[in-house]
Amino acid sequence: MGRLGAYHTTMADLSTSSQQSPAAGGAVLPSAPGKAAHSDAHIKDTVESILVAFILAFIFRGFIVEAFVIPTGSMAPTLYGAHMRLTCPDCGYTWDVGYKTGGSDDTDIRSSDSRNIRYHCPNCGYAIAESPRIEESDLRQADQPVRFGDRILVLKYLYLFTGPTRWDVVVFKSPSPDSRKDETDPDYSMNFIKRLVGLPGESLVILDGSIFTAAGNANLEFAADGRTVLGADQFTIRRRPDYAQDRLWRVIDNNDYLPHLDRSQDPDQTPWRQPWTAGTTGGAAWQVTDDAGRPSRTFRLNNPDGADTLRFDADANPDTHAMSDWLGYDEAEHSDSGGRWRPVSVGDLKLDCFYTRVSGDGALRMQLTKRDDVFTARITRGKVALLHGKIRQADPLLISDESIVGSELALPELAGGAPVHLELENVDYRVTVRVNGKAVLQTSDADYHPDVARLFTDYDNERSSPRPQVRIIGEKQSCTLEHISLSRDIYYLNHGDRNFWGSPDKIVHLGNGEYFVMGDNSFISGDARYWDKPVMLPSEGLPYVESGRVPAEFMLGKAFFVYWPAGYQPAKPVPVNLVPDFGEMRFIH
Repeated sequence: MGRLGAYHTTMADLSTSSQQSPAAGGAVLPSAPGKAAHSDAHIKDTVESILVAFILAFIFRGFIVEAFVIPTGSMAPTLYGAHMRLTCPDCGYTWDVGYKTGGSDDTDIRSSDSRNIRYHCPNCGYAIAESPRIEESDLRQADQPVRFGDRILVLKYLYLFTGPTRWDVVVFKSPSPDSRKDETDPDYSMNFIKRLVGLPGESLVILDGSIFTAAGNANLEFAADGRTVLGADQFTIRRRPDYAQDRLWRVIDNNDYLPHLDRSQDPDQTPWRQPWTAGTTGGAAWQVTDDAGRPSRTFRLNNPDGADTLRFDADANPDTHAMSDWLGYDEAEHSDSGGRWRPVSVGDLKLDCFYTRVSGDGALRMQLTKRDDVFTARITRGKVALLHGKIRQADPLLISDESIVGSELALPELAGGAPVHLELENVDYRVTVRVNGKAVLQTSDADYHPDVARLFTDYDNERSSPRPQVRIIGEKQSCTLEHISLSRDIYYLNHGDRNFWGSPDKIVHLGNGEYFVMGDNSFISGDARYWDKPVMLPSEGLPYVESGRVPAEFMLGKAFFVYWPAGYQPAKPVPVNLVPDFGEMRFIH
């Protein structure tokens, strides 16, 4: 319209000029009516352009993309509901904690002084108070403003052209009607957002925090002897693609954020201890402090003739709940759960560091254990290998039956002299070694896979599963480690109430056009595991859909972009969170 309007105006001007030209050198007379006609045409074109723009916007919103707001933290940290962003006064680490607002208000909500919750830094355990009754000079975080939830864009009607894919973040009409409504007239108007984990035509069970599926109506059950598990070989673990997995790691410890305060001056604070401890096995130990004896961000080893081990002590700082399913975002929920939250050890971990070999040809070994399996990334000069062994029950520090997975790989960047980014992760029973961000070694299902029968029999003892061990061993070399961090994977909870959908006693069987969804924040997500009311809409072709399922007819679309991340105030007197956190704009995976 803009170009067409400009062309029309130009032709009108030319026509007016032609009429005003004198026959023989006469004076040009003004033409007020011509100017008025030109002005009217311009206004008409502008109004038409605005109307068309509005019409296109409504069509775009109604049929292609629509904006939604995230009201709760059930998908955190993938998507945030109303929350507070805290910065630890001791180590400087920043994290988010959920806040119950009862909705998605954009105003500067203030924390209630009646809750008096002490939030703990997930990196170092420092306690921060929410309550304004705590002196601000003492804990520095009183009366914390609340940021509203993320605003997202959803591709509507995408699933009319292509079916939903496992691990999509989907928006749908809630199949669990509001309990406050008349059950004889259920209301399915509320929109939910969750991650899609189960597809039509399969059976689904949650074991060891992971998703397992089988084709058709498969079941797990004990044989007549009460010990033999039937049906285990039908179930296969479902792993997330890298683009989704990268968003779901939760930091346990990041050594770049070191505490600096003297906590002995505050009786309410637990003293911090370096969780990485050196244990000498010959020669000089790893140095985890600087020359003045202060905690260091860089670990150094100078041991040309011997070896030494760094071990991660999960009990060093109890308030961090390291290696459990505790999540800092949910601390208020954990506190108010009345004992419902009890820690579960999480064995899916990622160890991350930058390694520089200064001298020597010995190996650097990065080790992760899960149950009785031990995986070691062995770094020698110019080479890397992945080893798999078993923990000796009599001595967890000793490894038996160790062998190389695949073959040793030559990599020029490991020749020494320059920092190399190393990652070792064990997630969903797949172990990967990355060098400078590239996956160079990885186990196959033939090398390493879950024992579904064992996980089924251990289900009731889930909380007593052995805590994983994390070690870094340096041999016959001088080297440095920097940017050391340890993270854990999301853990899908399904214990305590054996009536959960997806528990071994209540395996989900999905029929044609039925899906199973869960939130990334498993502890507080009111998702398909809990739904207990079937969908009955015979007038819409849904006479009966079992509870715990999302009918295809309820799917609204796929969430794909956070266009307005949780905002903050531009200035204290302004009562509205007007400014989005532009750095948090992102595609949703």
